[in-house]
Amino acid sequence: METRLKEVIAILNHKGGVGKTTTTQSLSAAMIRRHKDWRVLVIDLDPQGDLSKLLGWESDGRTVTDALRDVSGLPVYKNEKGICYVPSSRELQGIDPSLLNQMQPLLVLRRCFFQNIDDHTGDGLTTIPESFDYVLIDTPPALSKCTYNAMAVASGLLIPVQMEGLSVTGLGTVLVEMARVQQELNPNLQLRGLLPVMVDARPTIVRSFIDYLKQSYGDNVCKTHIPRSIKVNEAQTQKLDIFQWKQWSPAANAYDELVKELFE
Repeated sequence: METRLKEVIAILNHKGGVGKTTTTQSLSAAMIRRHKDWRVLVIDLDPQGDLSKLLGWESDGRTVTDALRDVSGLPVYKNEKGICYVPSSRELQGIDPSLLNQMQPLLVLRRCFFQNIDDHTGDGLTTIPESFDYVLIDTPPALSKCTYNAMAVASGLLIPVQMEGLSVTGLGTVLVEMARVQQELNPNLQLRGLLPVMVDARPTIVRSFIDYLKQSYGDNVCKTHIPRSIKVNEAQTQKLDIFQWKQWSPAANAYDELVKELFE
């Protein structure tokens, strides 16, 4: 099998409300904007399905839940903006019994990657490794079976970190679980970065959290910081990404810089 796949990045944090979905949406949009020849796929593994809704999914057709249940090819759709995605569904909350019926319940998503895609794009897609350069996975706000499936197939983890005490101190849990996955499931998994998000650098305590991150994790902290921005909320209300809404805003510029830092 000839592969074009360069990286699979899981955007992961076991806490909710730290910007995983926004990071996945905005980073994928920035990647496609900067490199129009890149084939980028986003996978929504969060049962809430917020990413799917942002991309225009209207709950009609096969979802990632069906693929995981059947260990079959992932259903890939393309919206009018040209973004390829695998939608989620509420039924994903009850996927654990189906996964546990498999011999290797934490490797089901990896198996799905090598099945022929259930192609709804009209682009003649085959398998994930043959059809895409990059895959971004939006994970649920928990260390669930789906989260471990994402880590088992990923080559890298990008961890959004909100500059608040519980979010910063909770990083250790995620990193311990990443090490376990490296040892037992996926030795190729690497930490791609700790990404400070929703940053308002004016308060002293926020600056102290950033300093703590740098002192504790060194070069693993992304040099790019994503600023807190009402423009992101406005864009998502319109089911747009930040570049479609305010392409020269500080948040858009930050995601553009993040693409340079991570991939260029």
